[in-house]
Amino acid sequence: MYDIRQLVAIENELRQTIRSKFVDFFSVHDYTKDSKSVISRPVSSLSDAEALYYGTGLYVIMSDYQFEENKCRLITDGLKAIYRGHCYTVKGRIKSHLFNDHYRSNLPARGVRYDVCMKLDDKNGINISEPPYSNYHWWVVVHKMKGSSKMIREQAEHAFDEVFGRPLGSKEAGQADA
Repeated sequence: MYDIRQLVAIENELRQTIRSKFVDFFSVHDYTKDSKSVISRPVSSLSDAEALYYGTGLYVIMSDYQFEENKCRLITDGLKAIYRGHCYTVKGRIKSHLFNDHYRSNLPARGVRYDVCMKLDDKNGINISEPPYSNYHWWVVVHKMKGSSKMIREQAEHAFDEVFGRPLGSKEAGQADA
């Protein structure tokens, strides 16, 4: 026989342990340098997005857009984290956030349709190749997490928010602005 309450307690303890590991990492990581597991790239065109890491990971979109309104504390080279998320295929997810019209109109028949995207200006996904967004700088930081589970990546998101504050465009259902 199994005891669901005991299993839930074990699962919650594991989540907290994983989150704590990510808090420790985020607290000391130098985002001005690429490493084996964390890379940063400028993105201003669809071809830039096509060159991004394809696989599983946590990603952070950085920008100087709405800099003052954004309460997130991760700032690198004058850009602030405006969104953070995770996905099994990071490249496609980034395109859904930053090149939303192109992403939606070019979705392959077997492609994943992301209906929840970065929330800016009451929009569900934006197009950084068009004004006003094209007047700003955009970078993507990717934490490569090949082999990770959804639960691990979700704990990385929670840890990111704990260390830096939730970025402006990350507005998950049921969460109030911090």
